[in-house]
Amino acid sequence: MYRITEKENDDGVIEKKVCGVLTDYDLSSWTASLTPDYTKTSQQRTGTPPFMAHGLLDGTDKLHLYRHDVESIFYIMLILATHYEIQAPKKGKGGGVRMRKGRLCFQDWFDAPNYIVLGGIKSDFLGRLSPFEVSPSFNDFHDWLLIFYEFFACGIQAKRRHDLQQTMRRRRAGDGVAPLAFDEETLGGHLTYSALIDPARHLTGKLEGLVIRYDPPPPPASDAQTVGT
Repeated sequence: MYRITEKENDDGVIEKKVCGVLTDYDLSSWTASLTPDYTKTSQQRTGTPPFMAHGLLDGTDKLHLYRHDVESIFYIMLILATHYEIQAPKKGKGGGVRMRKGRLCFQDWFDAPNYIVLGGIKSDFLGRLSPFEVSPSFNDFHDWLLIFYEFFACGIQAKRRHDLQQTMRRRRAGDGVAPLAFDEETLGGHLTYSALIDPARHLTGKLEGLVIRYDPPPPPASDAQTVGT
């Protein structure tokens, strides 16, 4: 990729400068093939596959949404906590984060032959709540990751129920029926920022008292009264 800039020098001559940068060509597209409404999957599929949202990998989601970024954050935390460990310095040798030995929990995410297969693997993982074991170095992250996991499972189930209800309505009333409301950005409200950050207040061990720099404000009093009633 490159960008051409123009600047007038002291002699009044326009000088052109080309600024270039390397890019991942497996994620690039010809500009002539792009659509202005960004509905092509190729225009949304950005990132490193093992950490990408399943809906963008298999093409079921046409647009990049807020929940896709949340899903990527979850995968980064999950892989770090299950595939790596923290080693203390020994005999003058530096410690640090090291990959664990043996078979890794989610190695198949890195071995999948293509996006479609990987998207299917992740979709199954999010929908069935399978147990996972974290490295002893990241034990304090386990409960937070589990809550993340449960939110995704609940959100996916809510979307499946919504899609089924919408399909049944169309069968009864035809394609002209008004769509049922559903928040795609947060999977029906299950993946809001507040919902994901709140568990950090209750972490124990070395993560107790974790500073939340973008702490969501409490709900307005009127909302709290409405919920209470």
